[in-house]
Amino acid sequence: MATKEMQNEEALRRLLNRGKLELPSDDFTSRLMERIEAEPLPAKSWMPRYQLIVLFVSFVLAVLLVAFPVWSWFGFEFTPARFFLYYAAEGFRLASVWLGEVLSHMGAMGKMMYLLPVSVAILLLVALDQALKRPSAKTSQA
Repeated sequence: MATKEMQNEEALRRLLNRGKLELPSDDFTSRLMERIEAEPLPAKSWMPRYQLIVLFVSFVLAVLLVAFPVWSWFGFEFTPARFFLYYAAEGFRLASVWLGEVLSHMGAMGKMMYLLPVSVAILLLVALDQALKRPSAKTSQA
């Protein structure tokens, strides 16, 4: 054993030997139970009610989409079949245009252009290394 471990063990042994165990009084359990019973009950959670409201609103919207296949709301036309696909494609188009503009601006940086992706790759590798690194378990044999 290392001397530091022996010192720590000796300090713990002295600390434990110094104190004596005290037994609780005879009515300790009954007094504790009375205090627990006197505490107010926790309030009911609002979460189940909130989930039911969200479920109800979603159901109403689905019924409205089926009952009125084409209707307009703030200039957006809702149709059950095309709504999600149309706006998903529109979002993908906008994101692609934005990414193209960003990359074209980065290309104007010239020779220093390689620093950005290399820096990002280094940061990702460091983060991955820290995430996967496990503390080594020290095994001491006496």
